[in-house]
Amino acid sequence: MMGGVAYKILYAIVRFGMFFWHPIFHVTGREHVKREGRLMICANHAGMADPIWVIFALNLGHVPRIMAKKELLQVPILGWFLKKIGVFGVDRGAADIQAIKTGLRCLREEQQLLVFPEGTRRKAGKEIVAKRGALMMAAKTDTPILPVYLSGKRHPFGPITCIIGEPYTLRFQNGKATDEELETATAELMEKIYAMGDET
Repeated sequence: MMGGVAYKILYAIVRFGMFFWHPIFHVTGREHVKREGRLMICANHAGMADPIWVIFALNLGHVPRIMAKKELLQVPILGWFLKKIGVFGVDRGAADIQAIKTGLRCLREEQQLLVFPEGTRRKAGKEIVAKRGALMMAAKTDTPILPVYLSGKRHPFGPITCIIGEPYTLRFQNGKATDEELETATAELMEKIYAMGDET
């Protein structure tokens, strides 16, 4: 994870550019953020800059590990930079065992991991079935899940809202979750995230 002086410099530069485009950024629930120890950060996906807005909202003092589509890491220069700050790729069209292993290792090393369970940006009127990989990793490592909501309707110079929910830990009747239980838990997580947005 990137932290220290490098993080502060990068944060200041990116913040200037992002807040010029969206000068009003409302954040609520920051008191729920666990700054140390493993944490699975799960957010809805509404725009390309979502990881940056989540990082601003959490204000951890370092860049969490981020699971992103592998195509981004193949872009010249951008891919190199993303790898440098700890982003790792996932193949959204297949069961990417290597990405899961990397995610599990991050959590077992007490890192924070940012994942967008929907896997792609959700457009108005489009239903997306979120993938259960994030909660599977959280369940295997007994990692708290932090739900995060980002407003979806955006236009230049318009406000953006981020709501950070209370962290919770998954518990299953027989200890080890079945695929069906993970699918249900994932659906409930996304419902919880969008319900936070409905309250604004």
